[in-house]
Amino acid sequence: MQFVLASESARRVDLLRMVGYDFVPRKSGFPEVSLPDPTETVVANARGKALAVAGDPAGPPAGTVVLAADTIVYVPESREVLGQAKGEGDVRRMLGLLEGREHEVYSGVAVVGGEGDGVSVRSVATRVRMRSLSEPELLHYARLGEGVGKAGGYAIQGTAALFVEGIEGDYTNVVGLPLSTTSRMLEEHGVRWY
Repeated sequence: MQFVLASESARRVDLLRMVGYDFVPRKSGFPEVSLPDPTETVVANARGKALAVAGDPAGPPAGTVVLAADTIVYVPESREVLGQAKGEGDVRRMLGLLEGREHEVYSGVAVVGGEGDGVSVRSVATRVRMRSLSEPELLHYARLGEGVGKAGGYAIQGTAALFVEGIEGDYTNVVGLPLSTTSRMLEEHGVRWY
């Protein structure tokens, strides 16, 4: 059975390889949507990415399983959805919104093909508490470039770990792929890490 990850995200690739999955990463090309509800946003994007790589709304070629995911950061106070930071300015702006308060990280996970019927889609939410940051910290972190391309403009598995005071939920979800949920979904479609 061929297992395809509908993403070339280094974080998702690293997480799946770290726990022993054998797969091929492939960019989906799906044009992501942004909806008012964070759960609906990540579910729609994960489903769209999986089906785009599968190449057929009815499912991928026989013997192929496609996994896709989407992750966003949501600020409950302002009801703002933060996607990937596009540059240093985005990183500074996003961290300015997140520092000193709690935010939520949402991921949608979709699996299509294999032994399962149709497309399986689930969502996961993790609450993150970030400490207050000084202006020099904000500037230095933005200049590092680590937050570019990351939802919310930070990487919890990197230097930004210095800023996080606590999390409630799945840590790997904040990195970019909730492994516990993902592994159960993949197993339902015939893909195992062991």
